[in-house]
Amino acid sequence: MRILHVTDTHLGIRRYFRGSPPGWSRADDHFGAFRAALAFACDPALAGPIDAVIHSGDLFDRSHPPADAVAAAISAFTDLARQLPVFLVPGNHDRLGLMHHADGAFGRIPGLTVADQPLAVHIAGARIGLVPFHAAPEAWATAAAPLRDCDLLVAHQAFDGARVGNFVFRAGHDETIAPRHLPPGVRTILCGHIHPRQSHTLGPATVYYTGSTERTAFSERRETKGCGLLELDRTVRYRWLDLPSRPMLEVRSHDEAEGVTQGALVRLAGEALTRDVQNLVLDRGGWVVPWKPDVPDRQIGLFG
Repeated sequence: MRILHVTDTHLGIRRYFRGSPPGWSRADDHFGAFRAALAFACDPALAGPIDAVIHSGDLFDRSHPPADAVAAAISAFTDLARQLPVFLVPGNHDRLGLMHHADGAFGRIPGLTVADQPLAVHIAGARIGLVPFHAAPEAWATAAAPLRDCDLLVAHQAFDGARVGNFVFRAGHDETIAPRHLPPGVRTILCGHIHPRQSHTLGPATVYYTGSTERTAFSERRETKGCGLLELDRTVRYRWLDLPSRPMLEVRSHDEAEGVTQGALVRLAGEALTRDVQNLVLDRGGWVVPWKPDVPDRQIGLFG
């Protein structure tokens, strides 16, 4: 069984920068990354057919996304599902579910399955459990319990041992899922929610986070983004597939501003918080997170 694993695409994210082209927002970058990730499903360079595509949550950036983001996602999944099965698991940003968008359009796409409720499906002879996001670990454990002995579990959670920067999620912290919450017999988990790509053990299981398809904050500026390929037979193999990301830079001095490249997203900090440095960045083709009082409110504090 070979599965293309995509997650945390955050479609419809509206973030703006001074110096960017008229009408542009980060939504354009995120949709481009989304389409590029789905294109791996038919990429001959992967040396073999893909049995299914699984999106493990946060398809959209918020529960009421812009209509154009919903329409674009429906169109992309309609095209893809004509070629192979597609499965969607809602994340915390999809907390109202996915079936309410566009009068239930996701439910009318042949070949696409939305797991707004826990669900077991079969892909290439393997039993796959799909569990949407739950804020409380005990609620998640109850939802996942019927999916015991699945060959693969798909979730959108922070599992004990996941890392974001220097922070490590541990059982007992807010929404963190502990080994005791897992259904018996589960050994492999595909997960969303955690944006840095990684894998770690969780009791008897291994959790694979393919990470977000595009950077969503300046804290992710050094992270490589993309999606993943799971191969599951007698052994488990997981391969990260890289996608290009728009450069994101934190500039703290006039000298650092000299290194800004065309189209880079720039946050000024420290000694660089001056109009002169901002103008230098703009002259070099960078796009700046606004901070001045004369900037419209919607453009301030987007990546604080």
